Amino acid sequence: MPMTSTSDSLAPTEVPSHPGGMNPILRLADDWRLPRHKTRLDVIARCGVQPDPIYAWPALVFTDAEPLPGALAPWTASAFERIPPQFPITRFTTLAWFEDDAHANLRRVADHLTASLGPTSVGRRWNTVVAAWRSGLADVSLVAWPPSWQSHDLQKPSEDREPRLKTACHVTLITGFRLALSDRERGWVREFQPIAIDGEVGTARMARAGRLAPGETELEYVRDPEDVVEDRQRMLGLSADGEALIVVSDQLFVIRRTEILHLRVVRMTPAKGGGGSSLHAHCRTRAPGADDQSVFLAQHGDPDGMTALGRELGQRLGCSVEVSPYYPDC
Repeated sequence: MPMTSTSDSLAPTEVPSHPGGMNPILRLADDWRLPRHKTRLDVIARCGVQPDPIYAWPALVFTDAEPLPGALAPWTASAFERIPPQFPITRFTTLAWFEDDAHANLRRVADHLTASLGPTSVGRRWNTVVAAWRSGLADVSLVAWPPSWQSHDLQKPSEDREPRLKTACHVTLITGFRLALSDRERGWVREFQPIAIDGEVGTARMARAGRLAPGETELEYVRDPEDVVEDRQRMLGLSADGEALIVVSDQLFVIRRTEILHLRVVRMTPAKGGGGSSLHAHCRTRAPGADDQSVFLAQHGDPDGMTALGRELGQRLGCSVEVSPYYPDC
């Protein structure tokens, strides 16, 4: 496999769908018996939350799944309580180790996956060696931390318990699951009225809406954008009937106004950072460990740049708006 030396430009290898349209990464997940169709609630009811075999933190452990060659432990998923449990698990992880060489361990896993996904590039990204495949929103990524590239000042109790972690290959499979638009939501999005703002929706380096898989904590309000917002990237506004807030940032967020608890403007004054302000919608969530789900709406380079937009949106949505004190941007 070719080796690249760039620090941030190594993109995943794009893998075409199988004949018939099956996503090859999702097919691999099914072959490995990863429970990607089961909701987190169902999995917890069946398997419970257990200590991670390597890191000891709470995890979902899949002893029935097919282990990779060289696996240090079974496949696992996060038991983070800020993840809403009514959706399928979308992120699975495992570790593989063959010898005391991070480069060799990653290459051996990559060679194994080549039979199913085709070849990919192996390269350096900052202090790691990496490789990845992507098909649609699903991806498989490999990461290893060669000890010679690391700071030796950090204490890592997990590596004291299991020294092979220092050179193991970390494998992550992301399914890319997200909800489709309902008919009503599609109508909201097609007809939503963007609000002209002084600032940016999302952040400057965000991808186009829906090009990457959403995070597991975002699933309640993210929707598949289909082809509905191609001409309205980096915008936000209300549906024509005023019943929903639509945000087109790195994802398409569709939030019923009745799900919005309040808006919050965070104001930062220049310090080590340049300062600025950001606007967030705090929404209802079924995640057991969260009081609400915060959706990032927009930002401005001025500490007071989001205050007027926050108050306008709050008035139109009928919800309260909290404007923070000034915090130093440290």
